[in-house]
Amino acid sequence: MPALSYFVSAIFLALFLSVVPVGAAGLVDNQNGSVTDSDTGLVWQKGDSFHELKKGLNWYEALEYVAIKNSEKFAGHDDWRLPNLNELNRLWVSSGKIKSKDRETLGLPLGFADGGSYYIWSGDERGLDHAWYFGLGNKENYFNLKDLADMEQGVKMVTGREASVQ
Repeated sequence: MPALSYFVSAIFLALFLSVVPVGAAGLVDNQNGSVTDSDTGLVWQKGDSFHELKKGLNWYEALEYVAIKNSEKFAGHDDWRLPNLNELNRLWVSSGKIKSKDRETLGLPLGFADGGSYYIWSGDERGLDHAWYFGLGNKENYFNLKDLADMEQGVKMVTGREASVQ
């Protein structure tokens, strides 16, 4: 009987942990490589492209990465996209403890994966040749040429209703 009690307790704990918010932003681990922000309803990639590819991407490669993930139905979705700057700024928390691939502290709430990119591409363009990216360390908004990956920018995909840029 104790084995059954232990088994039931373990199942209850696993179910409890999968639905209870785990971070400052109210993140729920979907157990499929994604997390849901209960405040916004957005579903985010738990890691980022660096976890998989071990390199930075330019903006065009970032769009290609998203297209591939959509064709694979990553985490059950085929409508992933690059987040906009408003979404990235809203995601950022000053109390973040997640570490980048270079062991820098990122402003990501608990529930995201350690070891990813410090800089994340956004879907926001600046003219024909530039796009915005976001520094997860200090809540930094930058733009760069779309064909450069000189800061080892990565992709943290998002799906859900797009928040307007303010």
